[in-house]
Amino acid sequence: MIRSSIEVLDRHYAEALGCTVEDLNSGKLIVVGNDMHKIDFAKDVPLALFAFTRRSGGVVSVKPCLVGEVERAMAGASELDDPTCVAVRHAVSGLVEAEVWFLGARLCCDPGSFVDKTAGTIREVTREDAYASRLHGKWGGPVFGCIEDGLVVSWAAVNPLSDIVWDISVETLPEYRGRGCAKSAVSAALQFIFDNGKLAAWGCDRTNAASLATARSLGFQDYALEFGCVEKTAGQ
Repeated sequence: MIRSSIEVLDRHYAEALGCTVEDLNSGKLIVVGNDMHKIDFAKDVPLALFAFTRRSGGVVSVKPCLVGEVERAMAGASELDDPTCVAVRHAVSGLVEAEVWFLGARLCCDPGSFVDKTAGTIREVTREDAYASRLHGKWGGPVFGCIEDGLVVSWAAVNPLSDIVWDISVETLPEYRGRGCAKSAVSAALQFIFDNGKLAAWGCDRTNAASLATARSLGFQDYALEFGCVEKTAGQ
């Protein structure tokens, strides 16, 4: 990605985390109190803690009431490695009602890094396919499909979660995996994102080798590692 794209991403994510760009690039871990109810790029879910770490530094954004506990748990840590994440989780586990903890990877792509992998029959399928319609209802953006044997076998849904960067969610029928279907569908989704003047993001579990390989083959570049706690909501 070009430097200007990274600078735009830094400003966007810093604002969401409640920190400064300088904090993100400080070369150390910083804990900030942020009375957040949700973060759009984190799929609009309620968060008690959300950490964003890169080689240039990292920020752990937490509810103000958790700052002290998190700082003590991270004392002396220079990175959010597995032992540090375990220590933070243990420190706040009795203070929040967690639905799930997650360890993720965030990759980003701009037109300059995009590698078009379009092949076969690809088109927007939002209105013609029932599953695509459900994905559209969940994420809000158009859904692009790879068509094989007269069926939609891979779906790439655009998630317009901000005014700066749009995410992509992709699914492929098991029997069609490994055949380039996901790459083709995502290529169409990426072209749509870039045509609308946005950058693209890809989030997945950091151990999901297949998802990471697909993203990187299309030109997505590693941007940050994520660590967070999704809180239970009323009625759960």
